[in-house]
Amino acid sequence: MRGIFDIGSLNDNLDKFLLRHILTIFQKQKAVMTENGTHNGVSNGTTSEPSALSEQELEAINETWTLIWNDKKNNGIELFIKLFTHFPESQNFFKDFKGLPIEEVREHKKLRAHALSVMYALKSFIDNLDDEETLDALVRKNAQNHAERGVGEREVKMLLPAFLELLNEQLQEKTTDLHKSAWTKLFGVIALVAREEQNHLK
Repeated sequence: MRGIFDIGSLNDNLDKFLLRHILTIFQKQKAVMTENGTHNGVSNGTTSEPSALSEQELEAINETWTLIWNDKKNNGIELFIKLFTHFPESQNFFKDFKGLPIEEVREHKKLRAHALSVMYALKSFIDNLDDEETLDALVRKNAQNHAERGVGEREVKMLLPAFLELLNEQLQEKTTDLHKSAWTKLFGVIALVAREEQNHLK
């Protein structure tokens, strides 16, 4: 669509004032994540009002993202392999991967390149959580680029189950409800912007 997510880490020395400022960014967004009419956790369009990310959720994103980012290339590849496994139709979004066996896709040089691109995009979002205008511009530019290729809200949401599965593996199956709620809210924000940009093209 984490785009949908280049999700980086918050600085360890962020004070409470800055954290509150970060929360206001998410309070201005509307959630798109819902259980109604979903497939593998992917909404068909029903929206719901989100609660803001708590300080604990922000910290959870920071801590868990570090694990993902430390091996960004391999984890990016695994993210897409899981996406294609959960949603085989998503492989058709990429003309170079269409019809290929999953193991051939795994070794494809263009998958490595795209996986890294997504990881850096997710990181850039989190790196700018303290700069509302820059954050919005980054997420919106990413959404615009994907919307022009027919990739939008639903496709962003498709990444969430794959990301949570990857995260659970990195945490050695110790993913908590806090981790899940934090990342689900963040992916919801990205999905919302993707939907807005899709609507602008109509």
